[in-house]
Amino acid sequence: MVTPMLRELAGPFPPFFWFEEPGFLFERGVRHLIDAWDQVCRQALQRASAEDLQAARDDYQAVLTGHLKVLDGYSVLLSRFPGEYPHAELADRLPRLRDRLQEHYDFLFPRWQTLEDLEAILLERVSLPNDQLKTLAAKNPPPPAWYDEVTDKLATPE
Repeated sequence: MVTPMLRELAGPFPPFFWFEEPGFLFERGVRHLIDAWDQVCRQALQRASAEDLQAARDDYQAVLTGHLKVLDGYSVLLSRFPGEYPHAELADRLPRLRDRLQEHYDFLFPRWQTLEDLEAILLERVSLPNDQLKTLAAKNPPPPAWYDEVTDKLATPE
């Protein structure tokens, strides 16, 4: 069943690419699938709730898999019948688009299985990597007064 979350992730007709050029939609379709993911992640972070996104996981994976297979199929046809398609630049663009969508898929799956997995993925989007945190800590050491503070206020002084 196509849920509102799946429509948000994959467009008005999730099982199908959007057709822009004669018979082809690839660039816009791939861009939409990735951009929509970014938008939905931002919304989930703002709402601090990822349950709807988790509920759409299997359908979104099926949509991405289907689009990858469509792109593979067109690649096979373009290589089998070179020069037959009137938009020759598609043969050059198609592998790049397919790779971009595959990278998106590989980033999410099989890593994303549970709600906890999804929450970890979302958290990475707003967290600084450890090397950046270490660099910031080195540039901004804590004030000396922090070292003088008593850490255990309940401890008896000796």
